[in-house]
Amino acid sequence: MIKVTLFMIMCSASANECMPPHQLALLNDHYDCMQRGYSESAKKIQEIGQEEINEHLIYIKFICKAEEEIIIPKG
Repeated sequence: MIKVTLFMIMCSASANECMPPHQLALLNDHYDCMQRGYSESAKKIQEIGQEEINEHLIYIKFICKAEEEIIIPKG
């Protein structure tokens, strides 16, 4: 079964740089990852606040990376 990892990346257009990706969640499929990515991005924007967002021209991007789940047999 394939799992999808959600990584969030916060960037500043004024500084022209991004922070390292932050792993947020391991999800069941790409759809769930996209839903969660947009939801978490909106929460983070609200948490940072309008003043900081505008001052530093902050934007958030995210990546949904598929990873094959390794199943180790028991016994």
